[in-house]
Amino acid sequence: MPVLLIVDDEMIIADGLHEMLEQAFAGRLQVLCCYSAAEALEIARQFCIDLLLTDINMPDTSGLELHNKILEPWPQCRVIYLTGYSDFEYARTALDQHAFAYVLKGEGDDCLISTIERAMAELPEKKQDNATAAAPDAGENMPEWIQDLHTYIHEHLNSDLSLNTLANFCHFHPVYLSHIYKETTGINLSDTINQARIQAAETLLKNGHMTVLEISRTMGFATDNYFCRWFRKQTGMSPHSYRKQQIRKGQE
Repeated sequence: MPVLLIVDDEMIIADGLHEMLEQAFAGRLQVLCCYSAAEALEIARQFCIDLLLTDINMPDTSGLELHNKILEPWPQCRVIYLTGYSDFEYARTALDQHAFAYVLKGEGDDCLISTIERAMAELPEKKQDNATAAAPDAGENMPEWIQDLHTYIHEHLNSDLSLNTLANFCHFHPVYLSHIYKETTGINLSDTINQARIQAAETLLKNGHMTVLEISRTMGFATDNYFCRWFRKQTGMSPHSYRKQQIRKGQE
């Protein structure tokens, strides 16, 4: 499956594009996103980048410079510039670098989708997905690797379980970890963490020996109010209501 990489230093924009394009090209494109040119180049060492959708005006390394660097390992990559600047100089540079297209951020989703459709039509037919080939050792030992990750999560429920922390533990790039975990297990890593915390919290609430405040601290939450809101969102009831429900069940 072809790989589309989105690069924008504004996280809200990058994440929004990622969600929208994943839905628009479900089953046809593998959509990745990151927030800097440095991250993009790291991803390009692990994935074959077929389509690059990049902002032009980014700190440190611009989208124009990223274009040239991405083409070194992946010369067949189609590059689409996405920018808020309707500037002739930007457009002329994009054309000089043989960019596939130059799209203004205000032109809307339909314009962007149709541009990506046209770029996909120009891709070579080959398309052997290189996502897992980028880390053969991980693929060969995946069951053990997944088990190690799950053990780490369960042993650190009261600690930082951010994607970056887990990626450091696994010695993977965060984007690669997120992708390969979802591909292998069929669920998002964040859902696994939530499920582990819910199961642990429910067990502690059933036992009845700890207060909600103590449980929230054990689960790594800054305040019991935040823990209560999170628990209600996950289960549909407050921790206090859940505890009362379990007490009634035990008395029946």
